[in-house]
Amino acid sequence: MSLEETEPVNQTLDHVLGWLEDSMSLTPLPEFDDSDLLHEFDGSQTWEWDQTQDPEHGFIQSYSQDLSACGGFEATNLELVSEAPFMYSDPPPQLQQPNDQSRKRSSNELIQPQHVKRSARSKKKSNKSSEKSSKDGNKEERWAEQLLNPCALAITSRNSSRVQHYLCVLSELASSSGDANRRLAAFGLRALQHHLSSSSSPVVTFASAEAKMFQKTLLKFYEVSPWFALPNNMANSAILQILAQDPIDKKKDLHIVDIGVSHGMQWPTLLEALSGRPEGPPHRVRITVVSEPSSDIPFSAVPPAYSYGTRLIGFARSLNINLHISVLDKFQLINTSPHENLIVCVQFRLHQLNHSMLDERGEALIALRSLGPKGVVLCENNGECTSIGDFAAGFSMKLEYLWKFLDSTSSGFKEEDSEERKLMEEEATKVLMTGEYVNEGKEKWFERMIKAGFVAEEFGEDAIDGAKSLLRKYDNNWEIRMEDGGTFAGLMWKGESVSFCSLWK
Repeated sequence: MSLEETEPVNQTLDHVLGWLEDSMSLTPLPEFDDSDLLHEFDGSQTWEWDQTQDPEHGFIQSYSQDLSACGGFEATNLELVSEAPFMYSDPPPQLQQPNDQSRKRSSNELIQPQHVKRSARSKKKSNKSSEKSSKDGNKEERWAEQLLNPCALAITSRNSSRVQHYLCVLSELASSSGDANRRLAAFGLRALQHHLSSSSSPVVTFASAEAKMFQKTLLKFYEVSPWFALPNNMANSAILQILAQDPIDKKKDLHIVDIGVSHGMQWPTLLEALSGRPEGPPHRVRITVVSEPSSDIPFSAVPPAYSYGTRLIGFARSLNINLHISVLDKFQLINTSPHENLIVCVQFRLHQLNHSMLDERGEALIALRSLGPKGVVLCENNGECTSIGDFAAGFSMKLEYLWKFLDSTSSGFKEEDSEERKLMEEEATKVLMTGEYVNEGKEKWFERMIKAGFVAEEFGEDAIDGAKSLLRKYDNNWEIRMEDGGTFAGLMWKGESVSFCSLWK
């Protein structure tokens, strides 16, 4: 039974909800008010560009004084540098004053979204593809990055008045419940304030969410977005593909190592597919979940009260599947058996291994190889973000990633004030708070997998057709692209790469 023959997404999610409900003790967390996150200005403040700011003459003192009216926080982790910092010669076009006589303007005259000039240099050429035009058009709409990125550069160049100006403008335009640009401005502003100050505003993320709300959010997100649903679908199809290669007379138990972020959402569909095979399910199915003690990795943490193991085992029993679940802190502790087909699912976790030691990723893959798996499914974010030690460059790359998430959730969640959307976005925004976030494209992961001793395997027709069928249930801006002869499945949003899935033997 192939995955494309299973229940439609909505029916499957309703089915999943059945085994998730009432599986935990629920203790609601106290509500918090984040209305003071963005400072409201009275329209009387004025700002002036300082093109002669010298970082060696009291930057920290002047910065703290200048920002006292903008954010109400202290800059405590700034330090002076002896070398001349990189400086913008002029403010971005959309913030320049019309002439020298009007260099000061009040806050109610500052730019509004509709006045932001588009800076994407999309020259019309006859030989450019429609994909390129679409991507450039998407870039032109992203005015929040045109404010956040220069602000990050101003911070690294120690230009206090310019930092003050950008933060004040961002404070007026940002909104946690507006469109994608306004939300990106709000999240980016908070991240910049966090970078400059030792304090931070309280937010609810996966780890601190109420368990029932966390469960509801996962279900809703899988319903409206393929961000994780499609990688899970591809991984399940790959597992069935690998099992189909095992002779029936040598049928073994199935052991899945789950190093991912599905929190149990991936497995009901797989269990149903296993039970529907002509030869029936494996004699025993074992899932070893590798947890992550740190909550810094986006989407990896769970509320303390959340648990799906008991309900999932009960669901498997209803399908006559002998399921065992265990949880470990590190995959090096995994015990394997020659009587098992060992398959490893690594999804959106390896990119967060030790940011200062990229070789640790290769070491992790080598350790996985030593387990002797029948196959490995690797799904990761597909984009460059390798600017260790460069705050402004790294911040820009994080914004690139976060924009796709916020833009896609805007289309998926129709309710502007959806609590589920807020929780998912707060969790995704943790990427802006990490000191050194290192993300890489599929080419680099391909090199690492080959070096670790793996061989790329093509996805079968069932996997590809099932993924395409699933994607038709979501916004038509989503698409899947098969690359390198079917070895890589790329998930795209508005023509831009989001993630990739790959299968290895």
